[in-house]
Amino acid sequence: MESEIEYLKQRIAELEKQDVNKEKPEIIKEAINEHVEKQPKEFSGAEQKFSQQEIQARSQKISEMKSGEAGHNDQVAELLQIAHDKGILNAVSVVRATDDPHLEDEFHDALVKYFQNVKNV
Repeated sequence: MESEIEYLKQRIAELEKQDVNKEKPEIIKEAINEHVEKQPKEFSGAEQKFSQQEIQARSQKISEMKSGEAGHNDQVAELLQIAHDKGILNAVSVVRATDDPHLEDEFHDALVKYFQNVKNV
């Protein structure tokens, strides 16, 4: 994830220069969404990218966590751990496989908060 963090920090800085009137959380969200949609090859190589089987197994584990606010907190924490250990693109693949738009939104919000707190952004 370190290279993804560095890449996103740079992209956030670029976007901030392009639109100084935009709020930082909006800029961060835009950078993350752009990164996820483009899936740059340097972050989605075959040796790093989860297989469909791995995505399904991890999404099932997350889906089986208890529901409700406390459950979503646990689920988001698990997704953040995946992002930290295996990369943001893999974590997004897992959350999308849960087919839970609310959880996906919460995960994206957690990523925005993370990047708001990362130094040099």
